[in-house]
Amino acid sequence: MDQTPVTPRLLFSNVPVDCRDEYLWLWVEARGYRVSSLRLIRDQVSGTSPSFAYVQLMNSGKIEEAVRFLDGQDLRGRKVQVARVAARLSA
Repeated sequence: MDQTPVTPRLLFSNVPVDCRDEYLWLWVEARGYRVSSLRLIRDQVSGTSPSFAYVQLMNSGKIEEAVRFLDGQDLRGRKVQVARVAARLSA
C-alpha cells in the first residue's frame, strides 16, 4: 500500500490566460490566504496559461474555507472556479 503523504491544494480554473504567477499569488494573499506555492499551468509552445493553476496554502487547515470564499470571485474579469484537490508528495 502506498504511504506517500497527500497534501491538499486548491485548483483554480477559468484563470485569465494572461495572468502572471505573481498576480495570482498576490490576489489570493490579498483575500487572507497565505500561499506557500503556486503553479500556473502553461502551454509549452505559446507560454500562455490554459486557464488553470494549483495553489498550496501555508495553512492547509484553511483549504475548505478558501474554496468557499474564493470560488466564483472575479479575477481580472473572469469568475474563477476553485476546488480542493489532493496531490501526492514525492519522497
